[in-house]
Amino acid sequence: MKRQHHLLALCATLACSESAPSPGAATAGTAGTVGSSSTGDAGRSGSVPGDAGGLAHIPSEPDFDVPAGVITVRTWLSLGETELSAVFADAPPLRLHRESERIGQCRLMEPYEPSSCTPACGSSAACIDAQCRVYPTRVGRGPIDWAWPDGQQIVSSSDIDGYHAIGEARNLGEVVVQVDGLTLRAPMGHAMAPEADWDAALAARASGADVSLRWTNPSPNARVRLHMTDCIGSHGGLAAAEVECEAADTGALVLPGAFLDRIVAGDWSHGECGFHTFERYYIGTSDEDDTFRLETVTGESVYFAGSR
Repeated sequence: MKRQHHLLALCATLACSESAPSPGAATAGTAGTVGSSSTGDAGRSGSVPGDAGGLAHIPSEPDFDVPAGVITVRTWLSLGETELSAVFADAPPLRLHRESERIGQCRLMEPYEPSSCTPACGSSAACIDAQCRVYPTRVGRGPIDWAWPDGQQIVSSSDIDGYHAIGEARNLGEVVVQVDGLTLRAPMGHAMAPEADWDAALAARASGADVSLRWTNPSPNARVRLHMTDCIGSHGGLAAAEVECEAADTGALVLPGAFLDRIVAGDWSHGECGFHTFERYYIGTSDEDDTFRLETVTGESVYFAGSR
């Protein structure tokens, strides 16, 4: 089931103009284009989000920045379910991978080189580039008032300052969250509709070839992101290489062949893996506090693996 693959895969976070596929690239479909706007959609039941007010500005370049806190509302309309999860912290997540190369809307992530720190870092920090980097501390911000077209809930934090709730979802519309005196809004959207078989396009590509993933229903003001890792990364370990792509939703995303080759060269010897998270999302922010944001997410998964 697609939702199971989303939960198994590790989640990560594209420009208004698409990079052209390189000669010999494998292509999954042919897409049209759509313009972007700096405003979002208030959402209408059953509609595809269009132009209204209330969303964050849509950057024209890949945006890999991650705030200290994110309220994620993920919806599976075909299953009639929506899910809220959230964590607030005093700093963005500490990454053990760093960007080593960027091509188009994607970047290659490789682990930091091993190093030692003197004195040694305690359990609350990691030694990165010979410096002790402190892990973020979770911050409680009180209950979240969560409203969407089919319901409303007050979501309280757990004992470890995390938030989680599930609700019924049958209609598209606007998601509104109120927390710590602030209100954030973002529309719900349809999942991407592949124009061709993405998995087949990835499996059929020649070594070094780019792959273009295309879908028939690009959405104004939405963004898309893809995170790829190997079996080690899928099971919570430190993969030798990961790929992250992020862009405005134009209906197509080109995956660089050189980066796909690095994924193929990874470790594929540890059980079920090869499912990578590919998401469409909208962002809602507050001018009063930019340390956290709301994301409304729908997603698919793509399958791509190396030899086993």
